Amino acid sequence: MSEVRSPVLQDPKGHDPVTFEVLRNALVSAVDEMGAKLEKVAFSMVVSEGRDFSTSISDIDGNLAADGTQDLPGHIGTIPFTTKGVLDRIGRENIREGDVILMNDPFIGGTHCQDARVVMPVHWAGEPVAFVQVSAHWVDAGGSVPGSFMVDAGSPYEEAFYITPIHLVREGTLDQSVLDLVLRNVRVPEVTIGDITAMIEACRTGEARIHSLCSKYGVETVKTQMAMQIDHSESLLRNHVENLPDGEYRFTDQIDFDVRSDSRDPLPITCVMRISGDQMTFDFSESAPQAKSAVNATRSLLWSAVVVATKAVFPDVAVNQGVFNAIDVTAPDGLVVTATFPAPVSGAFATCYEKITCSTLGCYLQVVPQQAMAACGNICNIVVGGFDPRPGFERDYVMYNWLEGGYGARPGKRDNHTAMSLFCSGTQNQPIELAEHEYPILFECYELVPDSGGSGRHRGGLGVRKNFRVTHGEATISVLGDREETGAWGWQGGARSPLANNLIYKAGEPDELRIGMKRSGVPVSSGHLLRYWQGGGGGWGDAAARPAEWVLEDIRNGYVTPAAAREHYLVQVELVDETAGTYQLDLAATEALRNENRMEKKNDHR
Repeated sequence: MSEVRSPVLQDPKGHDPVTFEVLRNALVSAVDEMGAKLEKVAFSMVVSEGRDFSTSISDIDGNLAADGTQDLPGHIGTIPFTTKGVLDRIGRENIREGDVILMNDPFIGGTHCQDARVVMPVHWAGEPVAFVQVSAHWVDAGGSVPGSFMVDAGSPYEEAFYITPIHLVREGTLDQSVLDLVLRNVRVPEVTIGDITAMIEACRTGEARIHSLCSKYGVETVKTQMAMQIDHSESLLRNHVENLPDGEYRFTDQIDFDVRSDSRDPLPITCVMRISGDQMTFDFSESAPQAKSAVNATRSLLWSAVVVATKAVFPDVAVNQGVFNAIDVTAPDGLVVTATFPAPVSGAFATCYEKITCSTLGCYLQVVPQQAMAACGNICNIVVGGFDPRPGFERDYVMYNWLEGGYGARPGKRDNHTAMSLFCSGTQNQPIELAEHEYPILFECYELVPDSGGSGRHRGGLGVRKNFRVTHGEATISVLGDREETGAWGWQGGARSPLANNLIYKAGEPDELRIGMKRSGVPVSSGHLLRYWQGGGGGWGDAAARPAEWVLEDIRNGYVTPAAAREHYLVQVELVDETAGTYQLDLAATEALRNENRMEKKNDHR
């Protein structure tokens, strides 16, 4: 493959590459500052600790111009749809300086209904310059169950309070009636009002930073530079594509099942990637029809998943509208990847979105395997909600949490990340100590799960386990995830992650309820144990080719058990010190196991 070179910057205004880099970093820094303001001011743990949010800057036509260094990728991929959806619904002529538009409707350009967005225009000398945008996950958005993850919903009316684009602030003045309407429809208004305030203030921070750039460099320079950022990303990605072999590549992943269907058959998500010159198209027309339950994704989420996977493969390309301009994503309406209103979609991120990402990566694996990865462990959303009777609390609560699987293995590094999701890589762990203080919850463990990563020369990232109890009062629990039936797939002989995702409710002995990954509103009583775990990522390559020293290190770190080392990696260890739990390699036994394996493969090929 020939060397890919960054295209020479062509600037019709005569600005030099130094100015380009200075303003590129200045715009990213402005977005990062917006994110910092949101993180520090927000009330909810999911935003202030978990960083389940994104911030961005778009040009006056709604084209994404800059995102931050730690924003949630899955959100960013939908921003052009959000801002353009606001322009279409509200009308450019009805958006004035000081306005703030609120929305959470996934069909107009969002993700799922819990991700509320605010969009604010930025003016300079009375003329529009840009839009700033904030997306943040609300712990509750109304609907039938706390947290709004209603997997068996038959329509969006059961999921949440849907907000089409509406003025929350008009020319700097808050519309109290709109705010009251929103707060009346969520379970924890005292938390939501704090997050809304933080979102507005983050937008004002972005506005102030853009004003500073306009003052220093001139408004025309700022507008021109945003256009240049977009053109540069498009040119750079097209350069990459032009160096790929022309052809058609396909890959199918699948959602486990549709809980409202009479069948337990999987729902295929098929990506057909076509490359011709510098043109790349991702066709999902062969995917399953729209589901009856909330595992559907909207078109904006389909685009987002493809963009996130593409960015992962080509990390040097800055994410902005240029990435969207350089590729095409097609599929007819009415598929599970392009659901139309009134389809339920609250579970999109934890089901369909991840499969779109992985099927896209599966196509890239056939073209640039050294830059792609095997399947990631599926993210799972979990919500516990009820009334907290503890003295001094005595209020409704909603605890939203998630479990992260591991990244899929890849040959570019020894082993991939653990407790991470590709499209949620900007998020952070919500400390269980804070959760225990804020909610009537007691965690018994938060730990990596041994043997949960798919085996291979390169091991998949491990999954995570959290066990907990409700300590006071009654509650309901909802969980939304996938890969309950089979683990994340491996590549080139790498194994699937062996541990499927699950949630078990242990209501005393011997009673035990397998809740699984797709249940809503399950009643739970205080004191009873909930066991919740997540599988890891798929493996890469023959596990018998993994250096024995790597396997020994995994055993010492608690990532792989001695039994799994022998079964999957054909590595034999011996216990040196039972008290300390230390092991050493049995080189002779390991070599014998691997020789036997080589002979079996040789005989199979005859």
